[in-house]
Amino acid sequence: MSNTVKITATVVKEFKDDFVFKKIGKISRLLNKEVYLVGGAVRDLFIKKNVKGQIDWDFAINKGALDFADKLARELGASFIVLDKVNKIARIVYKKKSCSYELDFADFRALNLKEDLKRRDFTINTLCVNTRDILESSQKSIQCIDYFNASEDIRKRYIRITRRQNFKDDPLRVLRGVAFSAQLGFVIVPETMALIKRHARDLKYVAAERISEELVKVFTVPYCSKYVVYMDQLKIIENIFPEICALRGVDQGGYHHLDVWDHSLEALVQLEKLIGQIEKKIPRKYVSNIQNYLNEEVVYGRPRIWLLKLSALLHDIAKPSTKIVGEDGFMHFYTHERVGAEITEDIGLRLKLSLKEIAVLKNLVRFHLRPGQIVNRIPSKRAKFRFFRDAKENAVLIILLTIADRWAMRGVLSRKKSFVFLEDELFKMIVEFFYKKTKKGSPIRLLDGNGIMETLGISPGPLVGDILAQLEEAQAVGNVKNKKEAKKFVRQIYGKETE
Repeated sequence: MSNTVKITATVVKEFKDDFVFKKIGKISRLLNKEVYLVGGAVRDLFIKKNVKGQIDWDFAINKGALDFADKLARELGASFIVLDKVNKIARIVYKKKSCSYELDFADFRALNLKEDLKRRDFTINTLCVNTRDILESSQKSIQCIDYFNASEDIRKRYIRITRRQNFKDDPLRVLRGVAFSAQLGFVIVPETMALIKRHARDLKYVAAERISEELVKVFTVPYCSKYVVYMDQLKIIENIFPEICALRGVDQGGYHHLDVWDHSLEALVQLEKLIGQIEKKIPRKYVSNIQNYLNEEVVYGRPRIWLLKLSALLHDIAKPSTKIVGEDGFMHFYTHERVGAEITEDIGLRLKLSLKEIAVLKNLVRFHLRPGQIVNRIPSKRAKFRFFRDAKENAVLIILLTIADRWAMRGVLSRKKSFVFLEDELFKMIVEFFYKKTKKGSPIRLLDGNGIMETLGISPGPLVGDILAQLEEAQAVGNVKNKKEAKKFVRQIYGKETE
């Protein structure tokens, strides 16, 4: 056979012992089909990437992939999804104990295996191995098929297109190239880089859901700002977010040293720096709280941190449309946070993000100035309470964005003593957020809605909610300390409301 490389005995044993892989072998013999494990799963064997707990395998079959996958799904009692009826691609989703499987099966896209592999995106994803060779081999190692010198590119840590036509066949690959570079730490070779830049405009033909899936992969990588800059240089960013074109070259006045777009990129850089230094900024016992918080999924497979990083790029998206020069001679961007929240919502809808993701993004842009306004002096209990009440679960995300925004602001006026930004107070607020989430920190409600109605002798309605909100604020700032004071307070409020 043409180019081959060896897979070691340890790896062979892992596959042989896998329950699902055995089922695949059983059905391949039953149907007399040659089934090839291809792409990322084989690549990961060579870079020794740990995939325990989450298995993602791609298989190529000469023909009959849909029938094969259907039989396997029935055998496993797993979910069966036809991804592409025309091109004969199916997916099986299966969970066994603590391990999740996502298995894709596809017919050859060409007359033979080599030509099929040639149509895959990058050389590093063209390695493949016959499943029967793994299951039936008695040798200590087996031969892995390597037609395109993929193992050498993996060794050199290169990302290289297999053929120029591949970007035309699927323009998403221009973004996937950067995603692989970010996830694996590989370098895109110059020839492939040039092709990516040339085909970036073709992203407009790609389904929005597929684009957002790749964006998540980039933005969840630690210190992804390097790759976002690559995407900017390759014209990828402006073809996904055309709104950013208006940010380039927009001066922001003396508080800033960069235009709006470069400031947005710098805010992302500073945000990742901040996250990397967080253990130096808050007590050690809260570090795990913030790490778990950032990695908590908003929707399946998409953690908070990806939305936080994306918000750094979008937080000033409305500055060009709100820019004015006031009578004082200074530049102002009044309401840019409100207008920006609406633009961000439009972007989220266009990218087909979930409603939860859009709500978080919109919230971050809408409130990104708020913490800075609170800490231009020692913040009052009332100001902090109202911020936490309005920001809810997004409070820490907003605070982190605010700090990063400030760190990215290094104009002459921002260094004057008159410009007050009590950063330490914001770190105290982060601690307060997590403290209040514990039972010890949760205030006991002195009166609930029923208690208010009973005290005032009124029926359910919006007034009850308004009074309850005011009572909670009064309790939070220390003006109401017990049930007796609470009843007195709601009577006073009710009297004012009915005057």
